[in-house]
Amino acid sequence: MFLPQALAYEFIGTFARCEYALKCSGFAKGSSSSVEADWDAFATAIDWHFRRVNMPEFRSAVGFLLQDPPRKQILRNGKVDWKASPPDTSLPKAQQTLLMVRRIRNNLFHGAKIWSPEYGNRERDIKLVKAGLAVLKQCVQLNQQVHIAYEVGTF
Repeated sequence: MFLPQALAYEFIGTFARCEYALKCSGFAKGSSSSVEADWDAFATAIDWHFRRVNMPEFRSAVGFLLQDPPRKQILRNGKVDWKASPPDTSLPKAQQTLLMVRRIRNNLFHGAKIWSPEYGNRERDIKLVKAGLAVLKQCVQLNQQVHIAYEVGTF
């Protein structure tokens, strides 16, 4: 069984809206030739609020992502494989968590979690994607400019 398409699309769409909102709200890095969302700066900016969110679904999602983080796809002996890659615990909690959300995005976007026949733990994949969605939806509310850009589409 593959990851449900609707869930994958919801996650990718939400992630894309978040990246757009971050860039429109000053959480951007790059140059005159390219720009990307600065997730680490955003995470640092919201960390105080992030650690104080008391919503059970959010706390559960953060706990899951940090205690059983998404694996990283690697090349081992010429074959695609997976390795555990927990976040650096010296980083702020928001930064650790959003790094794991970005890994979920990378695994989805690059096909590792949708088409990969050698990786068959779909229940865990579904739980990871749902946790990532819960985190993204809460994090955009922790910064007013990001929240407005996310909801309205511009700032």
